[in-house]
Amino acid sequence: MDMFGHRTRHIRFARQRVLCAALAAALPVGAQAARLEYDVSLRYMHSDNIVLQAADEISEDILSPQVRFVLSHDSSALTTRLRGNVQHLDYMDDVYEDDTRGEFSGELEWTVLPDRLMFYARDSLSEQSVDSLAAFTPGNQQKINVFEGGPTLMARFGENMRGQLDLRYTNSWAEETETFNSDRYSAAARLARALGATDALVFNVEASQTEYDTIAELYNYKRYDAYVTYLSQLSKLSVDISAGYSRLKPEGVDGTSSALFRGYAGWEVAPRSQLSARASYQFGDASQDLIQRVGAPGEPTDPGDPGGPIVGQPGDPNLQIIPDTFKQRRLSLGYEFTGERLSVLAEPYFEQLRYIRDDSFDADNSGISVSARYGLTARLSLTGVAQRYKREFTNIARDDTDTILGAGLAMRFSRHWGAQFDYRHRKRDSSIGSQDYVENVVVLSVTYYR
Repeated sequence: MDMFGHRTRHIRFARQRVLCAALAAALPVGAQAARLEYDVSLRYMHSDNIVLQAADEISEDILSPQVRFVLSHDSSALTTRLRGNVQHLDYMDDVYEDDTRGEFSGELEWTVLPDRLMFYARDSLSEQSVDSLAAFTPGNQQKINVFEGGPTLMARFGENMRGQLDLRYTNSWAEETETFNSDRYSAAARLARALGATDALVFNVEASQTEYDTIAELYNYKRYDAYVTYLSQLSKLSVDISAGYSRLKPEGVDGTSSALFRGYAGWEVAPRSQLSARASYQFGDASQDLIQRVGAPGEPTDPGDPGGPIVGQPGDPNLQIIPDTFKQRRLSLGYEFTGERLSVLAEPYFEQLRYIRDDSFDADNSGISVSARYGLTARLSLTGVAQRYKREFTNIARDDTDTILGAGLAMRFSRHWGAQFDYRHRKRDSSIGSQDYVENVVVLSVTYYR
């Protein structure tokens, strides 16, 4: 298969993939009607320690209706990927006020003029901590939204050469942490050359300016990047590697520079088994972290992932919702097996974060997540999840280890109706004794699938 005639799932680093689509010519891409999958459920939950405290635990019963959806659409002019959920939490013993939560991630590519003009947008809405050092209780959560969008201009320079100019605007908003709110303006020039039916080189130059709403004089900065990307799409191996150089220029202080590296590889080891690896060495910030997960290679598309949170936990428990930028070193691996009855997903990672302005949150983080589903019968499935995360702060005397264990039974009565029973055990061991906690949660849900 010619990589430039098909928008593959694996080459999906957002800014490069627009250019890869512009290089396409060899194979036609058929239109696909919009596809919507959703479910509506009612869940009863019981927690024996809803406040996540080391002592004086408080139990709580929660009634929660929820709607989840996945929407996808492909045509010659429009490509859309949307997924999300909305749930209302009725705390029956009034430990917390009733709340409505929503999570959403989506991306859109609209071809206005083929091979000339495209509009691109993506958005991430999630629940994150207000205070990342405290437990992620219902009282320590806030909505975070990051939107990025803008036009892409394209040009053709011969049969195998394409040029591209990306103009982007990014808005970051936090419900509680107002210092996080910011606007970002960026421009990127790219030149791609096809090396054959399966490989390409992309030369990239980017510039951006970030402006914060409330602390502009302290944290506004400019960033410049220059790097080369190598893309390859073989029948069983996908590769996306970028290497180059970055420079940050904060207002009022000396700038700092660093090498830049981002890499992804996905390998189909066997018809039912896939391995993946990601590595990065780069400058980053919370807004970038949240928005780049939208459509990243290997991201799950099923909102019913058995490893997903029940009562709530942030997608990235190590993410600090602060305006500061950081230097990130990260390596993660993934193994996925999809059998007729058994499915397994395992993802270990290691990460090092070093902040530019305030080193209080400098940390070394590591962890592993394993989730599985086993079909006991055609209608009855057993699910399981095991997660362990560790964060070690380098400049404050604190280390945390979080463990999550869970199991569940899922029953499908018919094509449209099902029920599930889940149990989760969450535990934190912290060098700060008051931050230890143990929580056990049971959930019974009835769901209508469509």
